[in-house]
Amino acid sequence: MKIPGSFFELDLEINNSNMIEFRITKNKEIKYRINPMDFSEIEYDLQSFLEDKGIFLPKNRFKLVLESLEVLYLDLIQNQQKMKERGYIKPEEPEEPDPFSARPFAPIQKVLLMGGEGKTSIYQVIFEGKLPHETNTIKPTRGIEKHEISLPTLSNTGSSQQKLILWDFGSKKLTQSDFKNGTLLLFVVDAYDVNNYEKIREKLHETISMMKMNGSRPKFLTRDQSNIFCFIHKMDRFTNAGDQYNSLVEYFRLNPKTKEKSYEIKFFATSIFDSSIYSAWAKVIEILMPKSSKLNALSNKLKEDLGLYAMMIIEKSTGLPICSSKTLLDDTSLIGSTNRILIITDKVLPEYELSSLDSLKIETANGILEIRIFEQHYFYVLIMIYPPHERKISTPEGERILQEFINTMRKSI
Repeated sequence: MKIPGSFFELDLEINNSNMIEFRITKNKEIKYRINPMDFSEIEYDLQSFLEDKGIFLPKNRFKLVLESLEVLYLDLIQNQQKMKERGYIKPEEPEEPDPFSARPFAPIQKVLLMGGEGKTSIYQVIFEGKLPHETNTIKPTRGIEKHEISLPTLSNTGSSQQKLILWDFGSKKLTQSDFKNGTLLLFVVDAYDVNNYEKIREKLHETISMMKMNGSRPKFLTRDQSNIFCFIHKMDRFTNAGDQYNSLVEYFRLNPKTKEKSYEIKFFATSIFDSSIYSAWAKVIEILMPKSSKLNALSNKLKEDLGLYAMMIIEKSTGLPICSSKTLLDDTSLIGSTNRILIITDKVLPEYELSSLDSLKIETANGILEIRIFEQHYFYVLIMIYPPHERKISTPEGERILQEFINTMRKSI
């Protein structure tokens, strides 16, 4: 399927590992590919790819492309299920190095957090587990505050740690040395600071220019990946958030000096009061955390063996996903909401002289959310959603399957 008005083509198929693969090619050369966990990931990545390439599609034409892809995607899901029911499994072939999922990475990345108000609040909500209202008394950052963050990384070649040094810039004049060895730039725009839009836009593009001249773009990034991100923040304050966001992206993308649009900036609408901030952060640092197709395959098997709607594993301190089953649910919403539940529960337990949450089950009329925590160097959280009538998970056989899955994960993470 061709992308209208371009030389790029879209393709979806089941690969040799029995995983659905989404590819974007040009003259039969692969320019981008993923093993999507759900269709929303295809939609998001396609939109990002078009923005990066400066390809504009009218909304109605983009919608038609998505509808065609979704039909194909659902057909492939059914084919996968039929193949499983027939016991047909394609023979394994020797794995080839995959530059998208097994690329090397540097042990330490210097992430520059710059821009308007809200930067420290974002950091504290994501990495310190604070609730949004607990950040109300934060004093403005002066100078630079540095935070070291350790993240688990997974690839087809094994697992290890990725360290980030997050430089939170407050009120100071930027110099060339501030950008030295900077690998990722995250610029925060206070969307509610309407009177300073022009000044903020100038600062954004000046910052990008200094980053290009003095920073160090990671060598492991592919040509289609960016290391420049912009959070359009505090979007929860707008009643027409969607239209407002699209308008602000067009405004801040335009360089006021050159009058050219910068398509290398990856924009996100964010708020600390909903799951959008988790979604944005997950996209920012997933380039440092390659997904493991093997772990996703194990997740799908657990989902089928126990009759789950969906399951995923997140890293507790950040709420970032390690792996998940294919599901039509909104993964980012699931991640953000679950992390809020864990944070609130951890704060409530001491009041009842309780501590160290091990598991949590929430039952509703149409489904059950179960959370289990297991530890191996980090805190990992297993999230399962299943029908109210599904009781296999509570049987000895179900518990055995679950423990085998957790033990396998402990060895893999």
